[in-house]
Amino acid sequence: IVPVLQRMKDTARTYSLRSNTATMLIGDMAVNAAQQMVTLLLRLSDTTTPNSVYSDPTAGQFDEHLKVGSVGSDFGCHVIISTAPEQNQPNIYTCAIERIPGLSFDLVRRLLSKLLNFEYHDDPAFFSYPHPAGGLDANNQPRLDRCCPHVELRGRPSDTLITDINTGRISSLSLIKAEPVTPIAGAPYLTKSESELKLSIDHNNLPANLWASLSQAIQQNAQTYNTAQVRYRVPNSNRTVTVEIDTATGAPLTEMYVLSF
Repeated sequence: IVPVLQRMKDTARTYSLRSNTATMLIGDMAVNAAQQMVTLLLRLSDTTTPNSVYSDPTAGQFDEHLKVGSVGSDFGCHVIISTAPEQNQPNIYTCAIERIPGLSFDLVRRLLSKLLNFEYHDDPAFFSYPHPAGGLDANNQPRLDRCCPHVELRGRPSDTLITDINTGRISSLSLIKAEPVTPIAGAPYLTKSESELKLSIDHNNLPANLWASLSQAIQQNAQTYNTAQVRYRVPNSNRTVTVEIDTATGAPLTEMYVLSF
């Protein structure tokens, strides 16, 4: 997708959101082929934010810079993406996102996915592949199929999460899977959404490295269950926390436990 991102940057392609009150784009981009790394500067211009104000109380000076028309407050964050896939994990790449107030990681995901969507509609050959059923098209050429790719962000577990689970007191563990939407007999306004398998915990037989053991057990059940939900008491505290974990990768789905720098 690197050529796509470069093209979107060179053509200053923008993505409007929040009822056209905000605009996102790639402000700058650098490709380091030797280090297999791409660095993006993603920008957000938001017209709904307050005007910027500068003041000098000792001089009694107060200056407000009024936004006019489509001018918005500008936010920017760096996104570093490895172009080398994770070992034994095709289509998964390491990514580091600069933490900037006002520009959440979900906005980063939305912009990257939207740019791929733009390319999908601009280029009829983008992400095309031989049709699984084979055959020929109207021009007697091999029949092709297409898909529109998108970006998912999965956080690496932070040291805090690992420490909290290893040294806290786990109170419950559930495995959750999505269910086909099916009405419940006797209540047409209720439908199935997901199923939860609650697991019992033997606190007298816990391993020393509970996180490693849990991760292994969760991933071994990933084909059936999409998400694991762990509830535990934080060490040296009465606070109880529930965290959801992607069973396939062991990645936390709760932003507070995503590895940060």
